[in-house]
Amino acid sequence: MTRAAFQSLLPALFCRTNRNSGVNTYLLDTPTGRVLIDPAADVTPAMTGPITRIVVTHLQAENAAGCLNFPAVPLHVPAGDEYLCAGPAAVENQITPWPPPWDWRTRGKYQGHLAGAPNERPLPRPVKLAESLHPDTTLAGFTVVATPGHGKQAVTLLTSVAGQQLAFCGDLIYDHAQLWNWFDLEWDYGAQTGVHALLESAQRLSDRPHTHLLPAHGPPATGLNRLAARLQAVLSPPDGAPWDETPHQVPARPARVAGFRELLPNLLQWTDNAGNCAVLLSSSGHALLVDDGLCQWLPLPERAARHRQVMDDLKRAYQIRRIEVIIPTHYHGDHVENIPALVAADQSTVIALDVVAAVLEQPAHYPLACRLPWYGTKQAQIMVDQPVPDGTVVPWREYELEIFHLAGQTYYHAGIAVTLARRRVIFVGDAFNLSPNPEPVLCYNDNEPIQRGWVFALERLGERRPDLLVAVTASRCGIRCPWWPANGARGNSAWSNSVN
Repeated sequence: MTRAAFQSLLPALFCRTNRNSGVNTYLLDTPTGRVLIDPAADVTPAMTGPITRIVVTHLQAENAAGCLNFPAVPLHVPAGDEYLCAGPAAVENQITPWPPPWDWRTRGKYQGHLAGAPNERPLPRPVKLAESLHPDTTLAGFTVVATPGHGKQAVTLLTSVAGQQLAFCGDLIYDHAQLWNWFDLEWDYGAQTGVHALLESAQRLSDRPHTHLLPAHGPPATGLNRLAARLQAVLSPPDGAPWDETPHQVPARPARVAGFRELLPNLLQWTDNAGNCAVLLSSSGHALLVDDGLCQWLPLPERAARHRQVMDDLKRAYQIRRIEVIIPTHYHGDHVENIPALVAADQSTVIALDVVAAVLEQPAHYPLACRLPWYGTKQAQIMVDQPVPDGTVVPWREYELEIFHLAGQTYYHAGIAVTLARRRVIFVGDAFNLSPNPEPVLCYNDNEPIQRGWVFALERLGERRPDLLVAVTASRCGIRCPWWPANGARGNSAWSNSVN
């Protein structure tokens, strides 16, 4: 082993940190030979000397790719991660459209992807595997403890060296009570299963004797109990109190057509089957839609027929000549699925924020969750007639609508602001609802950085001081905002609690 390549941490224990990925590769001298733990891609035999076996705490390319430089050395990965060692093509083949019966509760629970977005990082080519690491067993002097979270099958490897109890814990923790990232906890769509699993893993490992926590990133870590407490706070309702949405919901009355309600005399909201569509009515007899996803999860011909019937009933009930304009808040299929049919029927004009338009028109270029093709529709893309930059004011009939970059649930998300009946109304899509539970972070939609995520969205809304938020989402919210803080979203404790 070259001394320059690895730093000595303890007698018989050495570490090397990859300059690009930040991955810690550990070398441990044991009575049966030298073991390589979580090898980054830059680790070579010239650096390590003879290796008897390689063990991996969780299979992600950045902390396992170094095994490719040791083809003859037995490789042990967590049980259940074997498929990630079969190469990228094998993982990509598992990404198929959302299968029937299109149950919302299973929308993100798939191996290798999150609603069509790859959320695993397999090895770049297939490798041969030795015995897998099964929880509650011992292999080569390591006790295997299940610690899923950053990786659905992640494990911690416990062993003793010179009287020290070592815990090679992968990305369970970073530094003092922190996470290396959040997006690897996204196992599903909105159920926060990965976060709950990491909380349980932190609690489980804290009960096991150890003197050193050796993570895959960062210095030796501390604060497992503190991390567990922080995760518990994120997963708890604000202030630990039951959430009452009644004071915030706008009183609404049934519309003249089934499936809609009237938030204002000229503003309708689709409420059936947790669908996504709002209708702005003009005195001219025309209409504008914000989103067009009725979420009627039926076989495609029945979906199309149902949408035609709903639109025909809407036009008849409100004497609408034509639906002139459609503005999607974001690219998710449950918000845009029906747009092509409406464009064909009414020659509607599609206007979208430029970053949203890019995903709608070229979905294959963006490896994101819930793109239109994943919903199994006939159309894989939606053409946008008028892409507009952030802050564009679009005149339509007697209204002026500002289309602005909102982010939040996804970076590729717009807000649409308009004044109706002397009220400042903002259509917020999936960027806000009345649920007290943590919303899906969906960082694979590129919103993890604070300047792109939930805090960014709250600040954009606070700048506009709305009277009414129309959340065209599963909660079907019309949210009154007399309580909006004078100094923007950061000033309201209930809101700040939701993003801590």
